[in-house]
Amino acid sequence: MKLRTPEVLASTARSRAGEDNEKFQNSIKALNPLLPSVTTFRSAGLPLHGQHSVVRARRCNRPLKLYITTFASRCFPRTIKIPARLRYRTLEVLPGSRRISTRLSHVLQKLGVRVLGDLHRRRVGDFAFQRNCGLITLQELDSLASAFTYQPSSRNPGTTASRGTTAKTRQKGTHYVIPKSARRLRFDELPITKHLANVTHSVGLRTLGNLHERNPFQLRQWKSCGWRTLAEIQQLIERAISGEFDIAQMDESTALVELLTLLDQGIAKLAFRDKQVLLARISGKTFAEIGRRYGFTRACAHKVTMKTLGILRKTYGPRIPELLEVVRRRCLSISDCSGLTPVLLEQRIAASTKSFRLSKKAQIRLIAALDKRIPCWVD
Repeated sequence: MKLRTPEVLASTARSRAGEDNEKFQNSIKALNPLLPSVTTFRSAGLPLHGQHSVVRARRCNRPLKLYITTFASRCFPRTIKIPARLRYRTLEVLPGSRRISTRLSHVLQKLGVRVLGDLHRRRVGDFAFQRNCGLITLQELDSLASAFTYQPSSRNPGTTASRGTTAKTRQKGTHYVIPKSARRLRFDELPITKHLANVTHSVGLRTLGNLHERNPFQLRQWKSCGWRTLAEIQQLIERAISGEFDIAQMDESTALVELLTLLDQGIAKLAFRDKQVLLARISGKTFAEIGRRYGFTRACAHKVTMKTLGILRKTYGPRIPELLEVVRRRCLSISDCSGLTPVLLEQRIAASTKSFRLSKKAQIRLIAALDKRIPCWVD
């Protein structure tokens, strides 16, 4: 067995530390939209030390509990609206036969809520930052707020128009809304983690449209579906809505330029070690040389490269595979074309004003590695 030199061990430790730091920073950037603002704390009437505790948690690099609480607050965007005729009633005297649990009663008492008017114009999600106010308590408070919101007025109770408005408002809620253009996207072609892939496979979800009009807390009941998985699903839906996975607007005349642009952006999003291994491979180094450079075997270098290529193919959903298919058809349609070469690549993208980080030979090797059916020649 060949022993590693101290230089190789130090280089491996630095690369692993950089990779771990990159993964941590990427997870924080992905969940940054879930963090509450200062306005949220002020509108919720939270004490000042609550805001300082958030800053302290972020500085100590332990944001897991904070993200869970913030995500729970985001899933309850409803604002409590108490009718004027009920604002002076105590919590024990609720309209109809509704009763609140002891836990919710204690949470409201700690906040100084004595009458229903104290809840007016407060958001349900802001109570997620209170102690002992968990998911079940938030659901109870949300149902209580919906009871006041959907309560028919005393002038014309039970009319058809009011019932229609109530049903329409209830349908919105906190359900996922997937646009029609993204409902056919399959999970096996989207950039998701292995954990989310296992969850969707176990419950029988195949496309993104299967999540349409589903409540996040219904998904929470699935096995192994935690708050991080819900945050990943939310981020995936937001990317689909923004059009990152849309292939309808693809133009075949500029397919090669768009493909190279997406590959540049996708490589920039990779983890530190995966990026270095892939760049070394497409620069012309063998797997044995890559293994000696980073302190692992040739088989491990091959495994990391293949895994990185799979991640790169799914970075923008079906867009990169579709663009590769367009490039393959255009190369095969030219009768006198022996394959894609650096000279031919330079001619195809000469009219484009975009600049690329990779050299022409590296781009050719990368395209050939992503799709072996495309005839490519570097020399």
